Amino acid sequence: MAKKTDTESEVGQTLQRLRLERDLTLADLAGQAQLSTAMISRIENGHVSPSLGTLQSLADALDVSLMALFTHSEHTADVHHVKAGEGLRSRRITQGHAHDYMLLGKHGGPGGSFQSARICIFREDSENLPRYQHEGHVFIYMIAGDATYRCGTEDFAMSAGDTLSFDAKLQHGFREILSDMIEIITVSTRPQ
Repeated sequence: MAKKTDTESEVGQTLQRLRLERDLTLADLAGQAQLSTAMISRIENGHVSPSLGTLQSLADALDVSLMALFTHSEHTADVHHVKAGEGLRSRRITQGHAHDYMLLGKHGGPGGSFQSARICIFREDSENLPRYQHEGHVFIYMIAGDATYRCGTEDFAMSAGDTLSFDAKLQHGFREILSDMIEIITVSTRPQ
């Protein structure tokens, strides 16, 4: 058996800490990451050097960044700094609707998850606007444009500078885009 390296040991310790913080068994994590329990056990014990693909699968299953697996201290935290005009370009696709957005930040852990995005929706693409409903809270800041947002059974007229925050248990989503385009910043939280 090969001798453990410091990096393998640290990654293994971090993986085990993150798994236990989420109250996951080896089998739970193995199912979510589509890996064997034996492989995860070997990684946690520092007995193998996992591939980047394997580490990415584990990070995705734990809802952390890949780099989080390389921080073995219990006092570390992820920080994301997004410069103006930058972010992770993403696309949301639902039944009959799609829009592009810029992911500005995303964090997850035992206390819950947080996500922030800058979203543009064009009126010409707004025929089948999606509805959402989940645990947690949502905050919306309207940067530009005019729209109607439905939250539960109420409609809210939204214009540049307006904000809306609500319990996400209410079914919610844009009902109508009134201007050629809207641009918003949205922040949503979900409990773990």
